[in-house]
Amino acid sequence: MYYAAKGLELLGMFMLAVGFVVKFPKLMDPKLLFAGIVFFGSGWAIEKYILK
Repeated sequence: MYYAAKGLELLGMFMLAVGFVVKFPKLMDPKLLFAGIVFFGSGWAIEKYILK
């Protein structure tokens, strides 16, 4: 479960990085931003509250 949480966090950070690089001069796509935050937040919540 620890590695699943870390994987979700990594996926969220990767989505944020890709969204930033793809639309560099402009702002990134809000859907991709929200999805990255959701994935990272779910991994963080699993690690903080479930794996306590």
